[in-house]
Amino acid sequence: MLGNQMVSFSDYDGVEGYGSVSQNEVDDLNKALTAGQDISAPTVAAGEGFPLRVESLENTLKTVTFTAKELVFWKSIPKIPAYNTVEEHGQISSYGDNEDAGFIVEGALPESDDSTYARKYSIIKFLGTTRAVTHVMSLVRPAFGNVIANETVNGTLHLLRILEKALYYADSSLSAVQFDGFIKLITDNADADHVIDLRGAPITEDILSDAVSTVRTSYGFPTHLHLNHKTKSELVKTFFPKERHNTFTDKNGVIGTDVTGFTSESGTVQFASNTFLIGNTATPNAAAIGDAAKIPGYPSIATITPTGTDAPLFTADDAGDYFYSVVACNKYGRSKAIAYGSPTAVTIAATQHVPIPVTPSTTEGAGATEWYEVYRTKKNGASGTQKRILRIHNTQGTGAQTLTDVNASLPDTTNALLLQQNLNSLSFKQLAPMVKIPLATIATSIRWSQVIYGTPTLYFPNANLLFNNVGKNNY
Repeated sequence: MLGNQMVSFSDYDGVEGYGSVSQNEVDDLNKALTAGQDISAPTVAAGEGFPLRVESLENTLKTVTFTAKELVFWKSIPKIPAYNTVEEHGQISSYGDNEDAGFIVEGALPESDDSTYARKYSIIKFLGTTRAVTHVMSLVRPAFGNVIANETVNGTLHLLRILEKALYYADSSLSAVQFDGFIKLITDNADADHVIDLRGAPITEDILSDAVSTVRTSYGFPTHLHLNHKTKSELVKTFFPKERHNTFTDKNGVIGTDVTGFTSESGTVQFASNTFLIGNTATPNAAAIGDAAKIPGYPSIATITPTGTDAPLFTADDAGDYFYSVVACNKYGRSKAIAYGSPTAVTIAATQHVPIPVTPSTTEGAGATEWYEVYRTKKNGASGTQKRILRIHNTQGTGAQTLTDVNASLPDTTNALLLQQNLNSLSFKQLAPMVKIPLATIATSIRWSQVIYGTPTLYFPNANLLFNNVGKNNY
C-alpha cells in the first residue's frame, strides 16, 4: 500500500499486468511494518513489529508424561481401612490333616483332628511429597489455571506413581522405610512352583494355562494377569496368524486384534497391562538423582574376576563378554552410575559366577548407601547398553562388599504376576488415604505435604504366581 492507494501489478503498463516502478515506490514498500517470527525480543529496529504482537498461548497445559490412566494396579487393588501401625490378620491353612481317617464302622467314635491356624501381620509404611508455591506466584494471573491446584494434582500423580511401582517392587530388605511389594511377598511366601523363571522366553497361551493349573492346585482362582505392555504385545502377536479378516464385507478398513483376557479353568483372567511393571529394563542413570547432601556418592569397583566351577546359571550358551555398571542408592536418591569393563569387557566362562567388589564413597555425597543396583549388558552386548539385574542391600556400612552375579536375573526382561485380585487373597490396607497437610509458613511461600499411609497385604500366597525373566520372541 502506498499512502491510501492499493497497488497491484495490473496498475502498471506492460503485458499481463507486468511493468516497472520507480525506486522510490520500492523503498516505500520496504518500509512496511513486519510482524516477523521471532520467539524472543529481537534487537530494537525501525519497522520491527514484535513489540505489537500479542502472545498466542494455548490455555491448556499439554501433558508429556504419564496420566492417571497408567495407574492400573492402584485403581484396581482392593482397599480396606487400617486402624494401627501394625495390622494383623488370621489364616486357616488346614481344616484337618488326616484325610484317611474319615470312614468309621457303625457305632465307632470318629478320629480326632485339628484345624491349623496362624496369625500374620503387616507393618504400615508412610509415603509423601512436599510442594511449595511462592506467595507472589499465587497472585499472578497464570496461563493454565490456579497454580496451587495444579501443583496439588501434580503432587498426587507423583505420589501415586511412586506407590504404583512400589506395589510391585518395594522391598523392606533394601530400605526399612519401604513395605514389601507383591513380587517380594509372593517370592518369600508362596511355594517354589509359584515362581516361574522363563529365562528370556515370552509368555504364551500354554504357559498361562499351566500357571493357572498350578494356582488351582493350591485352591486359588486367578483373576488378573499383570504384565508390561511389551509383554502383552508379544502375547497378542501370537494371535495374528489365527485371525481371519473378510476384506470383502468389512468396509471400515480396520484390521488387527487385541486380547484383553483369556478363559481358563478358573474363569476369565483379565490382562492388566502396566507401563510401570518394568522389571530388568531400567538403564543406569548418568547423573546423580536427589539432594546432593543426602544421597550416597558413587561407589568404587575393584577388579572383577569371574570364578567358580559350581555350575551356577551361567551356562555354555551364556559364555561371553559383558559390561557392568553399579549405582549406590538410599531413600533420598541415587548416585551416578559407575561403569566397569570399558573398553575391556568382563569375559565369563560356563559355570562361573561374577563377584563384583564395591566400596561406598567416603568423599562423594554425604548420604549413606542403603543398597546397590547392578546393571549388565546382554551377552557380547555393547558398552552403554547395560540394564538393571540386581538390587542388593548394603550389609557392610562404609566397608567393602562383594556383589555376586550368578545370572539369575537377565537384562532386558520383565516380570508378570498372575493374581487372585480379591479380598480373600490380597489388599492394600490404608491407615490414611491421600491427605493434604498444610505446613507452617516460615517464608513467603505456601507449603504443604501430601501423604498416604498403608501397606499391601498378601493373605493367600499360593493363590498367586510370579513370572520372572519374561522376554520377547527375539531375546
